[in-house]
Amino acid sequence: MLTMNPMLKKIISFTFWGILTTALNVAFYYFFRWVHIPVALSTLLAWFLCVLFAFVTNKLYVFSSQNYAKSQIVREIVLFYSSRAFSGLIDVVLMVLLVNILHWNEIVSKIIDEVLVSGFNFLFSFLVIFKEKK
Repeated sequence: MLTMNPMLKKIISFTFWGILTTALNVAFYYFFRWVHIPVALSTLLAWFLCVLFAFVTNKLYVFSSQNYAKSQIVREIVLFYSSRAFSGLIDVVLMVLLVNILHWNEIVSKIIDEVLVSGFNFLFSFLVIFKEKK
């Protein structure tokens, strides 16, 4: 029977859930744009709705964080939301820059934006938030 390398399993799981989170983010973003909400606010709303989804999937399925002590959950949530707030700011700035200032295509801009933001999110989650204690 083949066993999967734990690191490879995390990367595959993060990629799977990240793709779903990104798809949700893009869908929410375009829904908000469709109802004529400005670019920056659409980006913020989409981000906000996806952060909760990302936290739950990262904790349970990607990093299998089994520590449910109140202090640990509070720590993870604070770090997760703080890192996502920072990456959310990056998200908004990139979208405004690419769409409003450089006048790039919104779909191309959103895809580029999501790839960059997702890379930051993985590194911070892996190295800081859900880092396994030895």
